[in-house]
Amino acid sequence: MHDTTCEVAIIGAGAGGICAGIKLQEMGITDILLIERSDGMGGTWRANTYPNVGADLPFLAYQFSFAPKHDWSNFFAKGDEIQAYHVGLAVDAGLDKKTVFGVEIVREQWDESANRWVLHTSDGQTITARFVLSAVGAYLNPKDKPDIPGLDDFAGTTMIPSAWDHDYDFADKRVAVIGVGSSAVQIAPAIAEQAAHLDVYQRTPQWYFPKPDFRTPTWMKAALRVPRLSGALHEAILAVLEICLRTLIYTPAPLFRFGAAVFDRAGLALYDVWLRLCVKDKEVRDKLRPQYGPGCTRGTLGGGYLGIFNRPNVSLHTTSIDHIETDAVVTSDGVRRPIDALILATGYEMFSDPESYKVGAVIGTDGFDLGEYYNTVGLRAYHSTSVAGVPNRWLLVGPYSWTGTAFHYILENAVRHITAVLDEAHSRGATRVEVTPHAQQRFHTDMVERGANLAHYFGVHCAGSNTYFVNSHGEAVYVRPWTIYQSRKRSVGFDRDDYTFTNTLVGATK
Repeated sequence: MHDTTCEVAIIGAGAGGICAGIKLQEMGITDILLIERSDGMGGTWRANTYPNVGADLPFLAYQFSFAPKHDWSNFFAKGDEIQAYHVGLAVDAGLDKKTVFGVEIVREQWDESANRWVLHTSDGQTITARFVLSAVGAYLNPKDKPDIPGLDDFAGTTMIPSAWDHDYDFADKRVAVIGVGSSAVQIAPAIAEQAAHLDVYQRTPQWYFPKPDFRTPTWMKAALRVPRLSGALHEAILAVLEICLRTLIYTPAPLFRFGAAVFDRAGLALYDVWLRLCVKDKEVRDKLRPQYGPGCTRGTLGGGYLGIFNRPNVSLHTTSIDHIETDAVVTSDGVRRPIDALILATGYEMFSDPESYKVGAVIGTDGFDLGEYYNTVGLRAYHSTSVAGVPNRWLLVGPYSWTGTAFHYILENAVRHITAVLDEAHSRGATRVEVTPHAQQRFHTDMVERGANLAHYFGVHCAGSNTYFVNSHGEAVYVRPWTIYQSRKRSVGFDRDDYTFTNTLVGATK
């Protein structure tokens, strides 16, 4: 790739980059370039092809509202079908021809004299762009090197969910899975059916809810062909969430705290019943039982996960891992368990953790370093997308991004705001756009004040849960404490004076 110039650079060609590219072209911005570090489009769903991979929300919610698909094969869409859906939208919009692959951006530098971004690639090339959209997603990089002594000494096969080896034969192998999140829940049942023995290492017990999946019946596919029906059903889902969020946000604190305690006790009592139905051994049930409330995680749809612990070839271990040897996992009680394969389902660097933003990676005006700011002050972004000191640049997934059901809705909401700002810039003839510090602080203060109930629940009721709703700074910056309809309305109904619009060619501020 040679040095390149464009009007809008979109970093990432996953669902977010595809959504942004489509909507930018709809508003007439066609000089765009998608920059993808991998060899294909799709992001998460391109990378994750492990056994049983699929959505944990029904397809009615897990798709873009502007591109409803009626013929999903399952009520909970499978990973390969989601990938095909996203790539199909990109190809139909011609975005595949506007994407460069195998290009990793390692530094973004604002050029004040030209009022453009200079994007530096890992191979020493540069891309200059008037505007930049960071569409790198919520799950940034897999934690494929957990801090476990001896991990590099393991001589067997090691895998992570986002780099699955489909050629490896698990039959008659001794396998260890480290981690019990949403990836492990889908992987473990498939491995249990093949392996001679499966050891599952659990640090923190999770909530595993039933997954009522089924093949989409013909009558449902036919019904969803009716114009606007799927949209109406999605709106009905959003209306239910609207009521739930209003309850969470606006209930007076004393009443909320009482209700949250009742909710937790009732949830745990019901979960005890669910565990007894799924797991025969009481000792295993006790290990699987969370000590925190059901609202502390998004909730993992377990499918057949809990049932694997009834198999004689599956063991659950909660003693911490001391180290790994060339052919075994050794726990802190000195027990050594031989293995042939090791699966590291240990999660991702999250968009909501400050340390995910590297110092020196994004440099704005007057040397403003986004990574340094986020790691010292904390995560701040107006409407979860724009940061003062970083002009002409937006995040598609930033602090307080969760505004709806699936990430499709979150992405649409972010792009709705970004395109509204760009439309305003074009109408004013502005070449430089930056959110004001006052507007950014006002938005953050509103998030903190309105999010008091949520912060209390995540911080107190979820203590010990290792929930990603609370980041490493102890801030609950995942969920936006606005209702569904408030977020949608305000994404385009914001005060335009919250941004400064400047025509740098003539030096006029508008």
